[in-house]
Amino acid sequence: MKLSFISSLKFINLIILTLILSSCDDNNKSHFTVTADTVIKPGSEISKYVTQDEINSFGFRYWDIDNNYTEFVNPIAIPLRDALKQKNTNKVLSYLKDNNLSADIQIEDGTTPIMYSSFYNDINTTNELIKLGADVHKKDKYGLSPMAYAISMNSIDVVKALINSGVKFEEVPLTQGYILTPSYRNIEKLVIDGDNIEIIYKYNNVQKDYDTPKGYGYMFDDIVFKNWLELAKIILDSGYKPYPYFFNGDEVLVGNSIYDIFPKEEVNNAMDIELEEYKNQAGDNFDLKLFIDDFSYDYSLYKVLENVPNHEPMLNLLLEHNISGQPSKELMKKVYDSECYDDYVWHSKTKENKGIDKNYEIFFTLRLKLAQSMCSDKNGTFNNIKDYIYYKNRRNLTDGIVGIINSGDKVIFKNPTDTIYNEINTINGKNFIE
Repeated sequence: MKLSFISSLKFINLIILTLILSSCDDNNKSHFTVTADTVIKPGSEISKYVTQDEINSFGFRYWDIDNNYTEFVNPIAIPLRDALKQKNTNKVLSYLKDNNLSADIQIEDGTTPIMYSSFYNDINTTNELIKLGADVHKKDKYGLSPMAYAISMNSIDVVKALINSGVKFEEVPLTQGYILTPSYRNIEKLVIDGDNIEIIYKYNNVQKDYDTPKGYGYMFDDIVFKNWLELAKIILDSGYKPYPYFFNGDEVLVGNSIYDIFPKEEVNNAMDIELEEYKNQAGDNFDLKLFIDDFSYDYSLYKVLENVPNHEPMLNLLLEHNISGQPSKELMKKVYDSECYDDYVWHSKTKENKGIDKNYEIFFTLRLKLAQSMCSDKNGTFNNIKDYIYYKNRRNLTDGIVGIINSGDKVIFKNPTDTIYNEINTINGKNFIE
């Protein structure tokens, strides 16, 4: 994504800082130690190299409420945390009572018991903690509240309980990425069975690797990308108005237009990086407004759906609630002409001239079917956003499939007669083109 280098550079700065400080010679030993808890004092030597915001971002990225460490846990709260992990309501309540502890006792980095019960979708413990007066609005060191933890785990029951306790979704700008869901970028393997391809995704479970950064980002973007339709409906039906544009970097930025996220100067500078290439492609037809439309759409909630399997219900929900950020008619026409129709012409001529590379038979056939069904009219365009995103989604699906086919060992053949040259009509039992 454009401008993603901003986040990458800040992360690299932390790595460079570590290398610089660890390479000090023996006569000039500063030996700074940079950790997620490092406090950067204004004017200090280390403040020349890294900011407090960058340190906090680094710590947030690696924070995991589900960790098993005890070093930074309030000692008296260790048995309590264990009971919360076990979702043992009676044990939690007894421990609080026996030790005369508050329902809002801080366990680690400002977390409280109700944050744990929300994370584990423990509705019984959550309800009991609410009865004890637990603060449902409280946030931990990283700005995460019980609702943020509930959303990050798709804990529907707890989300509903917190709503009933007066929590608003406006209080939850950020969530972490604990659950990894299917997308065309994480296909694990393919099973070819006659004219059907079964796609097996790498991720569809809770991420349990404690040393892997969980990441964080705009709450509603995460829900759309994970295709959590029921949760999205609950949030939108509550009256919450999601920001249509967002940028997930060291700092998560959201807005109702691209200029709410990035200052005009920054947008223009970033556009300059790609402007020359864009102009070369467009030639005499270059249109600055169209370029900005394209640039803005790349940061929209709708863009996310281009890599999500079974995206249609979520798209319908966004449209039903009139969420802005949709591609302009001019942008859809441009993609139709320069991408989809060109695909149709090239694939048709190649098939006619019998110039198909056998190793790309499946990819070629699927792309031709897609272009034939949607873009065979030279003077046509996408009728609406549904057609546009359907095309983009199917195109990304074919990219994901060919990437796995090229790896060779990730393709399984169900029958002795199956090969990578099979004519494919269905994906996971559904027609490739509906």
